[in-house]
Amino acid sequence: MTNEPDWMNPANDPKTPYTEEELELFVDDFIEDFGVEWEDLRSKLGESMARQKIKDGFIAKDEKNLHNIEPDGEVH
Repeated sequence: MTNEPDWMNPANDPKTPYTEEELELFVDDFIEDFGVEWEDLRSKLGESMARQKIKDGFIAKDEKNLHNIEPDGEVH
């Protein structure tokens, strides 16, 4: 078994072009704009899980998310 560097491991590939810091800013802006919805979500899930759920939603809806990109040709 060879020890490959971390950057060679596909599990380490980012699923979105945004950094964690940028995603946290998106979450903060969402919270500011959706106070009542945020309070409901936070009371149901707890703060860290609620923030993660919002962040996951941004990632899933991102048109640049690798899961949302269709290749133009043959995939190898």
